[in-house]
This record gives sequence, structure tokens and C-alpha cells, in this order.
Amino acid sequence: MFVSKKLVYLQMQKTGSTHVTKVLKKHTKGKTKERHEQLEDYDAYKDRLIVSSVRNPWDWYVSLWAFGCGGSGGFHKYLVATPWSEIRHAQKHGGVGAAAGALARSAARIGRRPDWKALYADASNEANFRAWLKLVLGEEGRHIQKEGYATSDVKSVIGFKTYRFLALTTEFDKWNNIGRKARTYDELSRFADEHTITRRILRMETLNGDIYDMLQAVGAKVTMEDIETIGKTNVSVHRKYDTYYDDETYKLVADRDRFIIDRYGYKMF
Repeated sequence: MFVSKKLVYLQMQKTGSTHVTKVLKKHTKGKTKERHEQLEDYDAYKDRLIVSSVRNPWDWYVSLWAFGCGGSGGFHKYLVATPWSEIRHAQKHGGVGAAAGALARSAARIGRRPDWKALYADASNEANFRAWLKLVLGEEGRHIQKEGYATSDVKSVIGFKTYRFLALTTEFDKWNNIGRKARTYDELSRFADEHTITRRILRMETLNGDIYDMLQAVGAKVTMEDIETIGKTNVSVHRKYDTYYDDETYKLVADRDRFIIDRYGYKMF
């Protein structure tokens, strides 16, 4: 996250967060703490403008997968290192019992685990993307131990990107004690209404304009040209995102990431 005297920026993966942070470093007096981390001490910062960012979920998953096809990203690293990464994360987020369960599941699936490396082999292969997405957002994905997803009840309601987004943009303690235990969409939506800590969300689709408005809100003297001269980094290389989808995978994202789609008015096109 990036912290200054007037704002806190919570970095959401693959939403232009590296670009946002570079702009903030140049035009505000602040510092970067651990990247992509939750704001655990909300009370200490609630008087500041707390900001995060979001992206069209259909585009988001293509970008996440394509980034992994280039060998980059923590999510790619986690998947290609399964089952060992699954066991390590299970112990971290669920204790010895969860780790034992992950180990038993791994042993029972010898020879039947997804070949994640093969699915990351070619960023132009839409068949690979669709197979990857159906695993990540399907029953296989509900065993992803990263960030405690597999040990949460809410995994039955939302996909992994929405889980990450809510973990970042809601009160830390409330998320762990209430949000992660939500069992219905309505329950989760009410939770977000009551415990969201962000007062501004930057959209990937209008990123530089949103950055400009954010900086104006905290009194920074900056122009659009200043922002645009700082190039984006960690860009995924892929075709236009809608070309990767068929009806099944389109509906899968529409269902599993309904929260972000509804709340921010996203559509496929």
C-alpha cells in the first residue's frame, strides 16, 4: 500500500496499481509499505482518503492469466507450485488441520491434478484460457488456499478476484470475522455496505482521469500531462479480452464476480 498524510492507496493486483503508485510517489509526499496488503489498522487511517482500484472482471481474468503466461505474478507462482503451495497456504491461513486436509486431498488426486504449466503455455490460446478459467472459478478453484480463500465460507458465493477485492476494501477485522463467513450474495452485499473503508475507487478503464481527480481531492498540484508521461508497467500482453470467451465462460464470470459487476456497472463490452 501507499501511505501519505492525506491518503492511503490499497494496491489491487492487475488494476494499474504499479502505475498509480509511481504517480503518487512523484506527486505526493508518502511511502510504499508492503504491496497488495490489507489495511489492518483502519482506525489509525480512517481520517484519510482511502482509495483502491478495480477492473472489468472479464478483462481482469484475461490479464491475470496472460501475465502468468509470461511467467509473472504471485497467482501464477501459486498454481504452478501446487500441491506444495496449497499445503503451505492452508497451514498459514487454517492451521495444522487445514494443512492436513490439503495434504490428504493432494494424495487422493495424484495423477489427476490440473497441468497448470500447460495452461500457461500460450497467451494467444483461448482454449487454454477457458480451461484455466473454468478451473479457477469452478470446484477446483474453491481449494485455492491463497489468502485464506479455501477456508472461507464465502468461496461458495464469489470468485477469487472478488474475494481479493473485498478483503482489501473492507475493515480487516470485520472481513475476517464476518465477511469471509457470508453464505449468500445478499449477506455479502449488506456486509460491504456496512464495512467498506474505501471512499474512492479508481477504474482501470479511466485510470489516468481517476488518478487526476484523486490528486485534486487531496490538493496535489498536478496536470493530466504529468500523469500521462509516467508510463504503465507490468502490462499483460494479449488480444482484446472478449475474444477469449465463449458463452460458458462469459456466464461463469457473470455469476462468480457478480458483486463487482453489479456494484460498478460492468458489462462484457
